[in-house]
Amino acid sequence: MILLAAHFVLCVAAFYCAAVCLYLLVVTVAAYGLRSHPRVPAEFPSCAVVIPAHNEASQIGRTLKYLGRSNYPGNLFEVYVIADNCDDNTAEIVRAAGATALEREDRENPGKGQALDWCFHNHTGILREHPVTVIIDADSMVDPNFLAAITARLLESNVDAVQGNNSVANPLEHWRTALTGASFALVNCVRPAGLTRLGASAGLKGNGMAFRSALLAHRGWPAHSIVEDVEFGVRLLLEGHRTVFGLDARISSDMPAGTRQADAQRRRWEFGRFQVARRYVPALLRAMRADGVSPYMGAFMELIVPPLSVLVLLEGVCLALSLFVHPIWTTLFTAFIATTVLHVVLGLHYCRMPKRVWLALAAAPLFLLWKLGVYAGLVVTRGQKGWVRTQRDGELKAEDAGDPPTEDSDA
Repeated sequence: MILLAAHFVLCVAAFYCAAVCLYLLVVTVAAYGLRSHPRVPAEFPSCAVVIPAHNEASQIGRTLKYLGRSNYPGNLFEVYVIADNCDDNTAEIVRAAGATALEREDRENPGKGQALDWCFHNHTGILREHPVTVIIDADSMVDPNFLAAITARLLESNVDAVQGNNSVANPLEHWRTALTGASFALVNCVRPAGLTRLGASAGLKGNGMAFRSALLAHRGWPAHSIVEDVEFGVRLLLEGHRTVFGLDARISSDMPAGTRQADAQRRRWEFGRFQVARRYVPALLRAMRADGVSPYMGAFMELIVPPLSVLVLLEGVCLALSLFVHPIWTTLFTAFIATTVLHVVLGLHYCRMPKRVWLALAAAPLFLLWKLGVYAGLVVTRGQKGWVRTQRDGELKAEDAGDPPTEDSDA
């Protein structure tokens, strides 16, 4: 009876791992068909850069300086910062830098999605005046060519939404930021690139998104979950709007190296993904039954693919169990682990990750133990109760944000 139960568990796990590994391999190989091809718009449209910010006095000045270095006509883009429930002088810093501060006070409804929705419904003139709307985070390091590259991609025919190439700015600071950098490379670059190459929707990744303003004028920002970006990307797809990936629209931000900050951020990401998957996987299945599998398969797989650390843990546990059951299972799960490793190797090579990130893969067991602690915390607290801002390393160090790095800087 125990042996039969073990066979059943391994059969279910093998079916799931086979689907996930095949998906990861296909999108990784497909990504190699999408190469860097810097573009500029044939005609630069007027662009609104919207930045949700909650108590970002230590970061917003640096982000505005990065935007000021953009290779985009200065008279054709305007920056709007949503000072959302701020207790600091974020709004004053924004105005002193020459940008527009939109102050929102609603303590009962905090969150990035709620702030964006408020902005698009209460400041409709922004969307009327600017045909393109770009959304970035308040701690972003914006590449000089970001606005031109993402706008050029957006103005291609039949494109209503673009996700930029969102990466980690400080992968060499700590083993945790190095592995987060590797994760961002795979999730925010390789998979969207492969999906775009295959004609599927790349989805939204939160930082560095661009939309035709008419799309937002019609909808606002109706996604109010903890991971509002993922939710809105799925909603757009269900409404018939595909998101494409802008490989050359590069934007980055620092990831926390400290355990306390990283724990809070991961809890938000992981629990938020679970909430969105629980809500939208059934909707995607219904859409596949009604309209066919092809348009929705990429989004469906993105919601059911677990974090890589969880996938490796599942494969490892099943491999260990298979040693006591039957050699066929051992062969299968060894193949799954090899496919996962191949996905990582090909993906990091595609993104040209620095050597120290590759070396940091040796710390993957520590990363896995840390992630298990994060998941245990989610179980104990029964999930994250709402949006919580991640404290910045710079705030903990009480350092001034400073000027943007020069062109030959490692940043």
